[in-house]
Amino acid sequence: MFRRFIKKIFIPPMVVLAALFMFVEEWVWDHLTTFMAWVARAPVFRWLEKKLAALPPYGAMAVFLVPGALLLPVKIAALYLMTHGHPGGGLSIIIAAKIIGTAIVARIFTVCRPSLLTVRWFRRLYEWIGRVKTRLYTAIKSMPAWATAVRWKNAIKAMLPKKGFLTRQWKAITQVVRRKFSRKT
Repeated sequence: MFRRFIKKIFIPPMVVLAALFMFVEEWVWDHLTTFMAWVARAPVFRWLEKKLAALPPYGAMAVFLVPGALLLPVKIAALYLMTHGHPGGGLSIIIAAKIIGTAIVARIFTVCRPSLLTVRWFRRLYEWIGRVKTRLYTAIKSMPAWATAVRWKNAIKAMLPKKGFLTRQWKAITQVVRRKFSRKT
């Protein structure tokens, strides 16, 4: 009985936190993939991507893991800064390293995905993560708090002016960014 009570109390917030983390990570991943595709149009990167796409499965796996290994010393240096009186600088470095590392890993994964998915354990892990993500999102969307948040978002959106200056500026900026990043290579 106590165990059910604890589960009832702690599982919903943990599901929300896990789904929020996955949502932010996925959102960042998608946008950084688009940005890196734009960066990859440079001739040197096109040449490099051809070489990466031709790698055998375990060669692609090694290349896929390299950015994380290279960023570890940077993150340790950031922690050193944080413990020696520079928390803002250390946190900034960690955030920048996370964004840059995610951008590079996202592009490497996009280029090497066919090769990586030929490795059976990697494919299983990839599919398992997809199933967990689907279950988390389903659990979140079935919660009353989700419905309330959606209602609030829609109410706030309805109150905002449709033709205001900021709305026009935002639409113009998003159109320019979409045109810039959606060009085919």
